[in-house]
Amino acid sequence: MSLADELRQLLGNDAVADDPETLAAHSGDKWFAAHEPEIVVFARSTSDVSKLLRFASAEKIPVTARGAGFGYVGGCVPARGGIALSLMRMNRITEISFGDAIAIVEPGVITADLKAAAKAQKLFYPPDPASMKDCTIGGNVATNAGGPRCLKYGVTRNYVIGLEIVLANGEVLRTGGRVHKNKTGFDLIGLFVGSEGMLGVVTEITLHVLPLPPARSTLSAAFASAAQAAEAVQAIFAAGFLPASLEVADHFTLEAARRDLSQMIVPPGNAHLLVDLDGQEESVRSEAAAIRELLAKKKPNSLEIAAGEA
Repeated sequence: MSLADELRQLLGNDAVADDPETLAAHSGDKWFAAHEPEIVVFARSTSDVSKLLRFASAEKIPVTARGAGFGYVGGCVPARGGIALSLMRMNRITEISFGDAIAIVEPGVITADLKAAAKAQKLFYPPDPASMKDCTIGGNVATNAGGPRCLKYGVTRNYVIGLEIVLANGEVLRTGGRVHKNKTGFDLIGLFVGSEGMLGVVTEITLHVLPLPPARSTLSAAFASAAQAAEAVQAIFAAGFLPASLEVADHFTLEAARRDLSQMIVPPGNAHLLVDLDGQEESVRSEAAAIRELLAKKKPNSLEIAAGEA
C-alpha cells in the first residue's frame, strides 16, 4: 500500500493530496527557498493532527506544519520532503468572550477575520502583521508575529494565554487557559510561541483581547532626510508620548512609490514619518495636536493629520 493510500485510509480521501499542483503550492512560503513534499494532508481537527503525527512518528516520516504560507522565515518549507500538514481547514473561531476578554480560535483562522470578529463585539486584537489579510493566527503563533502596533501593544506572545498542542508522538498537550495571569509551572507557552512548529503542532489558541479604542488619528510628516525623521521620532518619545505605531519610509521606498504612483500622492523629501494614535477621542485629539506642534518645530516638508475610528 502506498503512503497516500495509507493516509487516506487513516484520515479520509479528501484529507490527502499528491497531485503536482498541490505539492507545488505547499512547497514554500514567501521566502525564496522551496522544496516539494511527497504528500499534503489537510487536517480538520486536533484528532486528525494527532493521528497523523502518531503515524508519521512510527514510520519515521518528516512532517512540516503550515498555515497560509505568507511568512518569510522558511519555517513551513518541507526541507526534508515527507508530509506537508496544512491547517487551513481548521479555521473556526470557537469563542469570543467580552466578559473574559478572550478569543479561542483554531490555527487556520485568518488574522484579519479575527480582528473583524473581535471588533464586532467592541474588542480589539492588536497584532497587525503586514500580511494580516492573508496570514493565519497559527502562523502568527509559530513566528511570534508582530506588526507596526507592536510599539505600543507588543507581539503575538503578549496575547497568547492558552495553547493546545499535538506533540510529535501524537500526544495532545494543553497549557495555559482562560486566565490572564498564570504563575503555575513552567512557561510552556513562551516555549512554543515562535518555535515555528519544531516542538509540536498548535491546534487551538486562546488569546487575550482588549477593549476596542473608539478613536484613531494618523499624522504624516515628510522630511528632507532620514536623520531629520529620526530626530522627530526621538522628540516624540522624549515628550512622553507612546503612539500605537511609528513608521518611517526611507528614500528607497519613496522612490519606488514615486515610480509606481503619482508624484502628487507621494510626499516630498527623502523620509516619510507616519504616527498612529489610538484611544479615547478626547485624549487622541489632544495628543495629535501636541505631536503636530512638536513635529512642526522640526520643519518638515509637509505635515498632515487625519482622524477616524480605530
